[in-house]
Amino acid sequence: MTIIDLHTHTKPASPCSDLDPVELIATAKQLGLGGVCLTEHDKLWTAEAVLKLAQECSFLLLRGVEVSSNHGHILAFGLNEYSPDLWRAEKLRHAVDLAGGVMIAAHPFRTSATNIPIKQACQRSVFQLVDEIEVCNGVSPERENSMALEVCRQLGFKGVGGSDAHSVLELGRCVTIFQNQIKSEEDLVAELKAGRFSPAMLCRGSFVPING
Repeated sequence: MTIIDLHTHTKPASPCSDLDPVELIATAKQLGLGGVCLTEHDKLWTAEAVLKLAQECSFLLLRGVEVSSNHGHILAFGLNEYSPDLWRAEKLRHAVDLAGGVMIAAHPFRTSATNIPIKQACQRSVFQLVDEIEVCNGVSPERENSMALEVCRQLGFKGVGGSDAHSVLELGRCVTIFQNQIKSEEDLVAELKAGRFSPAMLCRGSFVPING
């Protein structure tokens, strides 16, 4: 089993974040996380930089990117490089497929009305393009997460969790628990594709799975 926060932002890569990468790792260890994905806004860490930091701190760090797309924010994993023209979700889908990666709709109802019928919500274009849906986002209101979870159930996704942390206090609020051990980006992508995971949230010091 591996507990991973799939959605974090650090400075200076994400200008909106106050979270230092080294501070992130120290806090992640205290929380009992097995790894953290660095998903900066429209920017991908280099493999060399992530490996160096991971080795220095003896902690699993994985790369991802949060793309500000024409269909909302999308987390992409498995890419070796990122270019600004991938803001078009359809083009991002093609690039991710070529890389053998996965795409996840991040906080899909953050800028949308949450009182629309579920049937209408399920028809959003982004859900036809992604492999999974983030149903537990650490900085989203409960109503947004609840809507995402219900859409996830209706469409047959499993759902993932990520803190969307921009500060140390937000880290680990929502996570994804993988059934198997994750040691690399390749492992992460493989387990996401295989569906061997479940979303969870931090409650009184313990990670509590969210029923899909």
